[in-house]
Amino acid sequence: MNWRFARCGAQHFSVLRFKLPQPQYGSNRWLSSKQEPTDQIPPNKARLAIMDVALTKVNEFGWTEKALISAATDLGYSPMAHGSSKENNGSNSGLSLITHFMDRALDETQIEADDQLHEFDSITEKLRFLCRVRLRQTRPLIRRWPEAAAILSQPQNVPIAMRQLADLSSQLYYLAGDKSSRIDWYAKRSALAATYLASELYMCEDNSPNFQATWSFLDRRIENMMSTENSTLKFVNFTNQFSRNLFNILASWGYIHR
Repeated sequence: MNWRFARCGAQHFSVLRFKLPQPQYGSNRWLSSKQEPTDQIPPNKARLAIMDVALTKVNEFGWTEKALISAATDLGYSPMAHGSSKENNGSNSGLSLITHFMDRALDETQIEADDQLHEFDSITEKLRFLCRVRLRQTRPLIRRWPEAAAILSQPQNVPIAMRQLADLSSQLYYLAGDKSSRIDWYAKRSALAATYLASELYMCEDNSPNFQATWSFLDRRIENMMSTENSTLKFVNFTNQFSRNLFNILASWGYIHR
């Protein structure tokens, strides 16, 4: 992760501050204090800016090219400036937007962890806190998250989804202070990924005030996960069980046909 870029760009990424205001930008005012013309902004920087603003459009348009086109127009770019339509005839626009969100959300988790993680002592407490912080990044878009889960679960996208989860779980364990390289390293991180993802899916259907049911669910899953820490076989069984549950959840939402 490019933490330095994340820190510099976080002030513009309001979607991860638990609010989704309508963009208040001029054509490109937020990109530079020098008010660079759009044709002078580096293409990659412009694309990231479009992606950031597109995340404020997801609740309206979903994880679609429409969100990217709307963002590009708001920033004064060509509707096709987001670039995602150049691959697979635009069919990867949703995936590009989802992975961009996941990268940004992990950046924000790192920033918040730097400020507050010292308040917790044990690995368990730190992992619980980190999972909560990361889940709060998804909260503004939670009603659209089942669509994201469906896109990520498509066969051609599974390797990308798994890599995102691996990055998430590895970074959360690292932030929590677990830098070991024991034989159960992969099993532990797989279990954390399963725990986090189960909580995120639970959140999609949680109607309790301030998602209190989700936090209770997460606490139980974390405790269960940590209670199996000394058994790699239990970790493997834990993640296998979750894989079956994930399939059933997506099928019940109508995103997977049995």
